[in-house]
Amino acid sequence: MNQEIFLMNFRIPSGLKMQFEETCHQLRSNMTAEMNRMIRDFVKASKEDLYEPLDWFSDDGGNHDI
Repeated sequence: MNQEIFLMNFRIPSGLKMQFEETCHQLRSNMTAEMNRMIRDFVKASKEDLYEPLDWFSDDGGNHDI
């Protein structure tokens, strides 16, 4: 699998970073793998949400005068 790799830097509170690093270590994973997994899950869930009707938009609440 030959994919282009992009370096992404972002700010995170130091305590949260330490907890994330320790959790990844305990799970025998690494932060890069887990960030990639979380981003893929987020993108997949967001795509599914794009095609779901919005309750406030699709439900007229019984008011047919609008």
